[in-house]
Amino acid sequence: MASKKVKNFIIDTNVILYSPNCLETFDNNNIILPAVVLEEVDSFKKNVDLNGYNARSFIRIVEKYREEKEGDLLKGVKLDSGGKLTIRFQDEKTRSLIPAGFDLSKNDNIILATALQVKQESKLETIIVTKDVNLRIKANAVGLDAEDYYHEKTTSFIDQADDTLFVPDEYINTLYQEKELPVPEGVHRQDGENFGPRVNEYFILKGELNPQKSALVRYIGNGNPMDGAFRLLHQNEPILGVTPANRKQIYLMDSLLDPDIDVVFAIGIAGTGKTLLALCAGLHSVLNDKYKRLIVTRSPIPMGRDLGYLPGNINEKLDPWLKPIYDNMEFIVYMMDKGRIEVKDEYLSKNQMHEATIDYLKASKMLEIEALTYIRGRTLMETYLVVDEAQNLSPHEIKTIITRAGVNAKMVFTGDLKQIDNPYLNERDNGLVNASEKFTYARFKHASTIYLDKGERSRLATIAAEIL
Repeated sequence: MASKKVKNFIIDTNVILYSPNCLETFDNNNIILPAVVLEEVDSFKKNVDLNGYNARSFIRIVEKYREEKEGDLLKGVKLDSGGKLTIRFQDEKTRSLIPAGFDLSKNDNIILATALQVKQESKLETIIVTKDVNLRIKANAVGLDAEDYYHEKTTSFIDQADDTLFVPDEYINTLYQEKELPVPEGVHRQDGENFGPRVNEYFILKGELNPQKSALVRYIGNGNPMDGAFRLLHQNEPILGVTPANRKQIYLMDSLLDPDIDVVFAIGIAGTGKTLLALCAGLHSVLNDKYKRLIVTRSPIPMGRDLGYLPGNINEKLDPWLKPIYDNMEFIVYMMDKGRIEVKDEYLSKNQMHEATIDYLKASKMLEIEALTYIRGRTLMETYLVVDEAQNLSPHEIKTIITRAGVNAKMVFTGDLKQIDNPYLNERDNGLVNASEKFTYARFKHASTIYLDKGERSRLATIAAEIL
């Protein structure tokens, strides 16, 4: 069998910052790293954010190969994947290849010229790998192949399939008595398709003869339909005064409160209650001593123009980023006040409840609200962690967060795939979808993914999410 022809891959900076382990994903092909890319990576290494962490990780990987292989990066160093890494500097010939009309001072155009030069010299297929759409367009304009970085993309992410199943009417009657029963024979979807569940997938069961007879359930099993069971859900039970408003929210609340589920991915359009329910369930779990603390954070990617450095101390700097979290916490406190719910053993008066509860929870170390950057390096034990706006995180960043989990830790990631503000991510390759899919394919029985599609914030917010 003939071996595959070797290709040249020119790597852009954004690929490295997206996946610092990218060098090992190109098999036995040639990887060319333009010197301007190495310079750009170097400019990120001192940052205290996730880009800085990824830049430092990549630099350490290159240094490891340089030392262990005792090779010359100018001539090429062999990689464990079988490929070869080469650093390429520009020269007069490189600059002469930049087409007229392209700014000679822009690094993207130097990358283009480097790729053109490599292609001319090697006579091999040469591809620029970049997450920058405009650079891919430029490459096509000058006759070069270019592609997105596909290694971390999911092949087919889970869509919002119909969650309705039909079972014998008597099965539903028995389920309400027993609370959990093996999956019955003949269970089927509305369109007649066979029942093929995911681990911890949620359904509404309806009677075959009387569709008005129904039950909300969670599939318990490894994905083999006849080896699993349906577990009846508790419906519309208020938690800290907050009641799920629809069945998808009931699904989510079940996963959020189940200590046997270690990681929850809540994906849905704006206003579906993802963040509110996650905070509510987390606080409820902490107040009932299932975890020692609730940590809440969110992706630091701004919507629109970044306002730059913010004045004040660390708390004052973080307040604008974390304001959506405080808004939800204040609503939960209001509902607790309305329902006269006690906080631990100390009952706060009506006048104190709204103003003091969040401060009380923070002072007692039960609640931490902080920037995502400061999660790295920690080991989170006895912790309920909520990460909001997770659709703006790369797969590597979510991996970094999940591997912080210590003993008795639960992690919840919420996000809206229609509101991705990170310019190098899309609906298929962001960390939220990637992690959800990988846990699903691994059939990890302690993970759950719930898609929410019904807005509950307001009728205006719901229609805006649909039409704008």
